[in-house]
Amino acid sequence: MKISYIGSGYVGQVNAVGAAFYGHDVILMDIDAEKVDSINQGIPTIYEEHLDEQMKDIVLNKKKLRATLDLEEAVKSTEISLISVGTPDKGGMIDLSYIQEVAIGIGKALKNKNEYHTVVVKSTVVPGTTLKLVKPLVEEYSGKKAGVDFGIGMNPEFLREGVAWNDSIKPDSIVIGSQDEKTKQTLRAMYSWAPEEKITYVGINAAEAIKYAKNSFLAMKITFANEWANFCEAVGIDAKEVLEAIGADKRISPMFLRNGPGYGGSCFPKDVNAIVHAGQVNHSPFRILEQVVQTNHNQYLKLIDLAEKVVGPIRRKKVGILGLSFKPSTDDTRESPALRIIAFLVSRGCEIKAYCPQGIPMAKKWLESNRITEIQYQSDGKSCVEDVDLVIVPTDWPEFKEIIAQTTVPTFIGHRSLMDPAKYAHVYALGYPKP
Repeated sequence: MKISYIGSGYVGQVNAVGAAFYGHDVILMDIDAEKVDSINQGIPTIYEEHLDEQMKDIVLNKKKLRATLDLEEAVKSTEISLISVGTPDKGGMIDLSYIQEVAIGIGKALKNKNEYHTVVVKSTVVPGTTLKLVKPLVEEYSGKKAGVDFGIGMNPEFLREGVAWNDSIKPDSIVIGSQDEKTKQTLRAMYSWAPEEKITYVGINAAEAIKYAKNSFLAMKITFANEWANFCEAVGIDAKEVLEAIGADKRISPMFLRNGPGYGGSCFPKDVNAIVHAGQVNHSPFRILEQVVQTNHNQYLKLIDLAEKVVGPIRRKKVGILGLSFKPSTDDTRESPALRIIAFLVSRGCEIKAYCPQGIPMAKKWLESNRITEIQYQSDGKSCVEDVDLVIVPTDWPEFKEIIAQTTVPTFIGHRSLMDPAKYAHVYALGYPKP
């Protein structure tokens, strides 16, 4: 098939390369000339394991993917367009301005296209967006009728940052939302490589809701693990023992059942906020999720509290920060607890040295935009832990284990999943009753 992805952010790039991997001819459209140029050279503008070699092969060797600045060309040259632009958080609610702009642009492009075209929302949007915003705008600006002259559908993404490439080519499930048979069959053809048992067919509104239901449940599960770990630490129990035991129950599973400084990233924070707001405006509040948001917002302070129990008042201390991305194996620092920790420490007059295998560029940009410019960024983890009073490890990159094992001074404060306080005298972890 000939497919276009409108928006070359995280979702657009990974899914476009994945579609091309399975033989489709793909156009990736974006308004950012630097992104377009980079992609056409086979170089992704995000870090995701395996994506760089796959994009290089698909763009330069197989020539199954190219990028463009021209939305009209992308629509006219393909059979199906998937909207994959961002839906950021805006004051605790979803910002649909990019979705609106793209819907208008697609409508204008379809006005002069004679062939049937399928328009699919891939971005995460609150239930009702596709049918109440995207569909009417495309109809208005194209002069055509959905279900007659063009198809309309919703196909949510379920990529996990850090393992997104594998998720794109070997997904656990695929959700196809449609209101007409032709759109349903077009999307099924796009996923012709996937076995039928992997696919769930639903209405468009349900497809939008499924994405939020999954993300909010997982955010709730992380918060559940954090609350139990906090309790275990307070009463003298090793939280890892408790969480591993309940995760062994097949009804619960160990996935997303690890404690830490809170969830972050591009999805969970904004998506939980958005669905909480949707519940409020529809007079059906998500009371559990409201508490999840509040609890997660304060969870990063547990690392600060633990540090002060161990080394005393943290004011004016020299602190090393290992890990800036919100999780390992990604460069994404959006809503990362590490950045909140740094902001807090700077407000207390601390001197900060920071290192992350992939997250420094994005973290530096955010911190400088918030006038936090005094950070000493390091080129490796070893230099980050030298000449400091303590080291906080907000992100459990596996490579940090070696640094912890080889360094006896200073004190390390971090994840129970990464470090074993029972093994090292200089190591303290959330959910472990050592202090």
